[in-house]
Amino acid sequence: MKPGEQPPDRRFARLLLNYDDTRRRFSETTVPLLCTTTESQTFRTAVSGAIVGGVVLNAISGSRHTVEQPHQHGGSETGANAMIHIQLTGESTLEQDGRAAAVRAGDITAYTAARPFLLDHGGESLIVRIPHRALPVPASTVDDVVAVRFERERPLVGIVHPLAVQLGRTAHRLEGGAGRRLVESAVGMLGAVVVEALQARESGANASQLDQVIEYIEVNLSRPDLSVAEIASANFMSVRKLHALFGEHDSTVAAWVRSRRLERCRSDLADSEFGGLRIAEVAARWGFKDAAHFSRLFTGRYAISPREFRASVAGVAARARVTGPRTDPPLVAVPL
Repeated sequence: MKPGEQPPDRRFARLLLNYDDTRRRFSETTVPLLCTTTESQTFRTAVSGAIVGGVVLNAISGSRHTVEQPHQHGGSETGANAMIHIQLTGESTLEQDGRAAAVRAGDITAYTAARPFLLDHGGESLIVRIPHRALPVPASTVDDVVAVRFERERPLVGIVHPLAVQLGRTAHRLEGGAGRRLVESAVGMLGAVVVEALQARESGANASQLDQVIEYIEVNLSRPDLSVAEIASANFMSVRKLHALFGEHDSTVAAWVRSRRLERCRSDLADSEFGGLRIAEVAARWGFKDAAHFSRLFTGRYAISPREFRASVAGVAARARVTGPRTDPPLVAVPL
């Protein structure tokens, strides 16, 4: 697969694994992970999930075990993902960056596989690997809340949990455009949970302002005339303040708008519902007036042209219809 190219959608049927199989699969991930348990003789873990639009979902349940990534990892592929752990039943504990989050049923926490972490896993959970480019929040925002417990009593967390339960049980059956849109909605909700957690930690105006600005941008992405001055004015701040707000998260306003527009176009190009639209029409839907300029930006971002990307996704879908879905499991849990 070319750098930046979206992995094909795949579904993984539920599989029961013993301790040796689980430990071996963890050791074969992109960043080798250590798996230990005190229940090796009776150990059983059930895993199922899916890859949908580049987002990886893994539903995990069974014997208690610990997963550890003991080393710093500088790989761009690993560092470009946020890991969201949603505890469905039971309890788990996550440690990273000197913090520890004990999560119970209904709680959520986040981490990155690029840095050392330890996950003591119990009960049933849904672990979602989300490319930072797909999250509607800056990547640095996630770093600010790793190993922080997002309590189930928070309004947004309480909304996410029932959806996560259903996703955990049905992820291996997600198909087509409907599945993609469901996962996109879930990603948007998880992004909102991260912002809510950041606001609670900082209790500051900047987190709230950033949330408001990002929401305004998302609502107006399709408008080609959306400008920095308008965004600042609509959010009752100066252009200088707006630039400073994004600078705190290692981004610029223009880069953020461009990134979100490209991600929306990428999603539409992979969705069969928009298969009847020309690439220029997909670009225009998200504010790109010049199709050639859009193509250059898309290729620079994803290392594949819009036309090649659409063709590759369509080819994978066609092969799946002929051969049927693959049922081999992912490299168990926390896939990197």
